This record gives sequence, structure tokens and C-alpha cells, in this order.
Amino acid sequence: MSDTRSPETQSFETQSSEKRRRRGSALALLVAPGLMLAGHLVQATPQQHDTASELASIAAAPGRAELSTLVGFAGLVLLVPAFLGLARPLWDRRPRLALVGASMSITGLLGLVALMGSGPVTVAMTAAAADRAQMIALTDRYESSAAVGLWVALMLLGYSVGPLVLAVGLWRSGWSWVAPAALAAGLALMVADAGRWPLAAGFACTWVGLGVVGLRLWRTAVPVADVRLAGAPA
Repeated sequence: MSDTRSPETQSFETQSSEKRRRRGSALALLVAPGLMLAGHLVQATPQQHDTASELASIAAAPGRAELSTLVGFAGLVLLVPAFLGLARPLWDRRPRLALVGASMSITGLLGLVALMGSGPVTVAMTAAAADRAQMIALTDRYESSAAVGLWVALMLLGYSVGPLVLAVGLWRSGWSWVAPAALAAGLALMVADAGRWPLAAGFACTWVGLGVVGLRLWRTAVPVADVRLAGAPA
């Protein structure tokens, strides 16, 4: 059956659909990194960066640990459309950067989700009042396994570097330099792992970097083909 709608109607519906997609991506970019920061701040801070201190902090506040996992997971779910939205303006002009950056970002998310999967197990283990020495030994053995090492590598290379690749591509296409600069600063702070507040600052920098792109996508919520990367809608 042929489509009886006029070309003008079809064009309007296409633009409306594209507007919803871009604003959905913009919202994800604005909200997801904030949830990741909130998940980090909710959890209790260990006295030292070692297995014994981390298990003690979880045992002292298991509710905060569970809430942190839930909030962080919600942020990871929203990061999927966020990263796709981050890559969307690059598909027409820089498809290689879009493909590499989006693939790395989503792969990094998978690694981070795999690492977060041990959180409920750790909470249950500490709640069972198991022998502390055995818990430390089991946790260290788990974290030194080849699978966990692979997940950590995927997280660092994908979740951290992938968005930076996309932000650099946007910057080279005429977007603001703030996004790649903020993401690079966030990456440096996260890799340094210097404690609770420097890591929180890293999450905050990531929020700024992604938020800048999200605000731009919201303001230019028109079809990609009609948007000049360096300016306003054509």
C-alpha cells in the first residue's frame, strides 16, 4: 500500500523523530555521569586502599554499598544511549572516529558492568560474618584472576578512552574544546586513584565533558544533515 502522506508531512515527521532521538541522547549525556558520581559518593570510604579496609567499610555500611551499586548501574544503563549520542554527529563526517570511539565506549561499559557484578556478592559475604582472613584471601584471589584483569583493561581502555576519542573527533569538527579537555582531566584523576575526593573530581570532570555535548545536542535538536558542526542549524 502506497504512502499517501505529502512530502512535507513526511519531512516534518522525520524531523520530529530526529529531534526526540537527539534530545533523548542529550538527556542521557546530562544525567548518566551525574548518577555515576552519586554512586561513588554514596558508598562508604575505606580508611586505606586495600582489601581489608574495603571489606570493613562495606561491612560497616552494607546499605550504602547496595545503594551505590544500584545508582551506579542506573548510570551505566543510561551511558549506552549517551555514548551513542556522543558518536551520532560524527557518523557522516568522521565515520572511523565514530566507529572506534563508540565501539570502545560500549566495550568499556561491558567491562565495568562485569566488575560491578561482584558487589552484591561482597555485600552478602560480609553480612554473613564469615572469617575475615578468608574473605580477604578470596577477594584477592578473585581480583587477581585473568578474567578480572581483562575486565579492568577493557574498562580503562574503553570506558575512559572511548569517550575521549569521540570528544576529540567533535572538537576537530568544530565543537567546543571543553569536552575533550574535561574528559582528559577526568581520565587522569581516575587513573591516579588518589582517594575518594580526587576520584570524585574525576567523575565530575567526566560529567562536565559529557554535559557540554549534551547541552549542544539539546540546542541543535534538528536532523543531523541540517546541522553545521561548527555553528547553528542551517
